[in-house]
Amino acid sequence: MEFTASPKPQLSSRANAFSIAALMSSGGSKEKEATENTIKPLEQFVEKSSCAQPLGELTSLDAHGEFGGSVAGNSSPSSSSLCTEPLIPTTPIIPSEEMAKIACSLETKELWDKFHELGTEMIITKSGRRMFPTIRVSFSGVDSEAKYIVLMDIVPVDNKRYRYAYHRSSWLVAGKADPPLPARLYVHPDSPFTGEQLLKQMVSFEKVKLTNNELDQHGHIILNSMHKYQPRVHIIKKKDHTASLLNLKSEEFRTFIFPETVFTAVTAYQNQLITKLKIDSNPFAKGFRDSSRLTDIER
Repeated sequence: MEFTASPKPQLSSRANAFSIAALMSSGGSKEKEATENTIKPLEQFVEKSSCAQPLGELTSLDAHGEFGGSVAGNSSPSSSSLCTEPLIPTTPIIPSEEMAKIACSLETKELWDKFHELGTEMIITKSGRRMFPTIRVSFSGVDSEAKYIVLMDIVPVDNKRYRYAYHRSSWLVAGKADPPLPARLYVHPDSPFTGEQLLKQMVSFEKVKLTNNELDQHGHIILNSMHKYQPRVHIIKKKDHTASLLNLKSEEFRTFIFPETVFTAVTAYQNQLITKLKIDSNPFAKGFRDSSRLTDIER
């Protein structure tokens, strides 16, 4: 007796549209389309040896000190081509004689020192959270007639992930760091500054926001939770003959690092002492200073 394979049942057009194969293929195409249409501002300032994007295609800086929203020849770079290493190198370089004269001081250093002794923590959220304490700096030694662009970025301290041990009240290494996220530079919105302005006023980065949203489209700095980071402040001398930053490697710049500003990114505060110090120090946390909200331990 011979057995013949029964023919596959023919699905109606409506049934076929909801078949597993159809749903999987449509889901993949939607995901791919969403990835390709995701625009992440300021990530064009990132460079890596494997980067397909040359430095010459970096977004230009217009006459008002604002960076354009697209990369030359490609207004919507796909996430697969994004790089994760900072364009401005983390290794020290020898500055020019003129730039070597510039000094940078961290304002509210005493407050930063208090947090640093406890182990500073910064909250990161999907929508972005401002830093406290805020990075505020002042410059000296600049040319009063020159123009400067002031930037800030935040780089990993190491390649480790951490966890907080409550019984020891200390941070411990929990393993290797998570895959690096797209690196970003935050250009101070008042850039370019004249040297005269920098000599008279403090530069505050109070508008910088930290996020753990990899698809962020607002220019916030993207960080991994439970990782340690070091903020860096950069000053670049703006050349008179051009309005664009075509190649940051050829620009004259200085990088300033303040070790007391190192912090661990968290989605919720781990150390209660950090929580209390933030409430006591932050002028915007007045509501939390109500004694009725404090526990017996905090009193």
